[in-house]
Amino acid sequence: MDDYKYQDNYGGYAPNDGYYRGNESNPEEDAQSDVTEGHDEEDEIYEGEYQGIPHPDDVKAKQAKMAPSRMDSLRGQTDLMAERLEDEEQLAHQYETIMDECGHGRFQWILFFVLGLALMADGVEVFVVSFALPSAEKDMCLSSSKKGMLGWGFSMGTNYHFHSWRVFVIVCALPCTVSMVALKFMPESPRFLLEMGKHDEAWMILKQVHDTNMRAKGTPEKVFTVSNIKTPKQMDEFIEIQSSTGTWYQRWLVRFKTIFKQVWDNALYCVMGPYRMNTLILAVVWFAMALSYYGLIVWFPDMIRYFQDEEYKSKMKVFFGEHVYGATINFTMENQIHQHGKLVNDKFTRMYFKHVLFEDTFFDECYFEDVTSTDTYFKNCTIESTIFYNTDLYEHKFINCRFINSTFLEQKEGCHMDLEQDNDFLIYLVSFLGSLSVLPGNIISALLMDRIGRLKMIGGSMLISAVCCFFLFFGNSESAMIGWQCLFCGTSIAAWNALDVITVELYPTNQRATAFGILNGLCKFGAILGNTIFASFVGITKVVPILLAAASLVGGGLIALRLPETREQVLM
Repeated sequence: MDDYKYQDNYGGYAPNDGYYRGNESNPEEDAQSDVTEGHDEEDEIYEGEYQGIPHPDDVKAKQAKMAPSRMDSLRGQTDLMAERLEDEEQLAHQYETIMDECGHGRFQWILFFVLGLALMADGVEVFVVSFALPSAEKDMCLSSSKKGMLGWGFSMGTNYHFHSWRVFVIVCALPCTVSMVALKFMPESPRFLLEMGKHDEAWMILKQVHDTNMRAKGTPEKVFTVSNIKTPKQMDEFIEIQSSTGTWYQRWLVRFKTIFKQVWDNALYCVMGPYRMNTLILAVVWFAMALSYYGLIVWFPDMIRYFQDEEYKSKMKVFFGEHVYGATINFTMENQIHQHGKLVNDKFTRMYFKHVLFEDTFFDECYFEDVTSTDTYFKNCTIESTIFYNTDLYEHKFINCRFINSTFLEQKEGCHMDLEQDNDFLIYLVSFLGSLSVLPGNIISALLMDRIGRLKMIGGSMLISAVCCFFLFFGNSESAMIGWQCLFCGTSIAAWNALDVITVELYPTNQRATAFGILNGLCKFGAILGNTIFASFVGITKVVPILLAAASLVGGGLIALRLPETREQVLM
């Protein structure tokens, strides 16, 4: 039996050694009564204490002691953030004065040129494939199901052709290439460096801007008088492992984690911080503009091509029940339908079938040699004792046909289209006119941006563009569609310009690029979605694309009016 302790009359403890001690009472009862006498229930020994489990009251007491320290830490962060905001406001006003001293001249014009090339590259990347695709599919002999193979791989066939669509793609790639190289020689934004606490680097760049402009103005002796620039209080210090300490892996890991944390914090600040409502509204407006603008920009050339095809089909010749015996055909057959005919002992040599359909036709002892074809099919035909030698009449071009003692010898390989017959000059003319039509809109928006404000520019431009969409119901010809495209592009470009400006001005310097990148990514998603949706209705109906574009523009324009006006506002 295990030993236990009991309390004697003097408050001490004695072991239960098994000896009799007179008229002593039951030790268990005495111990229980004496222990509870004069003690509260709260003074009892916590049962879980022997198992290493802390008492709930101890936990509460510890939390109560830690609460003030947490409050102090939170209060310190709040004070630090308030101090940084005050520093940023002072920097914003001082920076305006510094830029006035640096002046406007050669440096800004160089910067405009480089950034203009970057904007050009950004503008053409979405729809360049859609413009080049109709010509490229013919040049590469791609079927509709293989168009998606185009920047992955393709077969050039037996001959190499360098046509207009290749020139178009190369020209569109030049702005991206040149701007990418030029940006390497441009300095970092001094305002961004100041926000990051890099005062000396920012001062050197501002001095470079000043000296470049002064030399261009003929006053190189003018001195840059700014000696000290306000630097905002830094929230987090960048921890950098020097090259002499740690491995290359550790240095890059620390740098990656730090940069990732900065980007992640900036992204959260934009979508969950005090700018979350502005970000939400801007996201809707960006998406609505991209969906309608890029969707219609691709829809216009597709509709023009559709009108071309419809006009071509209207000139189709139909031959019914013809009988041809012993003829030699060595010329081009184009845009024809032959139904319920009979061809016996006929020779088709060195010829080209273009958009020809043979339906329910009987071929007997015919001979096909050196024949190429485009969009040519044999449907429900009976072909008996016929030889096909060196042709591109492949199996998929015979639909539900019956062959009797017929032979295919040495079929052609690669692409054999008559590329000179398929000229897509009109498609590129449409692209050029659409791009040219934005020049008046750019000039007008530049002159009126600061007069009427950003919000009125966005809302007015999007609403006018929506009205232009409804006139597309009357575009039933190529010329009408080209005209409405130019009008739409000219009116909608003002909204794009104002949207770019207000997006930059609504965010502080250290979150501006992150916010713009998030919204621009959403814009690209809307552009891809618009291309897919609008192109799927070509030749089916004009109602859905027009109403979808108009509704997006109206909704986006009205929602944009809920943004704060940034005209005459000092950039933070």
